[in-house]
Amino acid sequence: MVLPVKSFQTILNRIEGESDMRDIREAKSEPLYDQNEAEDYIFMNPVKRERLERGWTQKELAHRIGVKQATVAKWEREGAVYRKATRQKLAKVFGVS
Repeated sequence: MVLPVKSFQTILNRIEGESDMRDIREAKSEPLYDQNEAEDYIFMNPVKRERLERGWTQKELAHRIGVKQATVAKWEREGAVYRKATRQKLAKVFGVS
């Protein structure tokens, strides 16, 4: 189906005028992180960063992987070393390779 330009423009204006669409555009243009926090985020423990990006608590991540919350806390400490099986579980739950 091909719309005349005028009809297309009318529809586009109506969509863009809706408050939900304005909110989405405005939110998209806002930075995700406070500039002062960006450096801390970049160097954050990767397990913690991935967990926080998904909005999960340590307890939720632990449940998804089948470990205790204390284990997740240990993984998120500075200098943590991960076994191969742990890395595979984390990659699977986070959907990364």
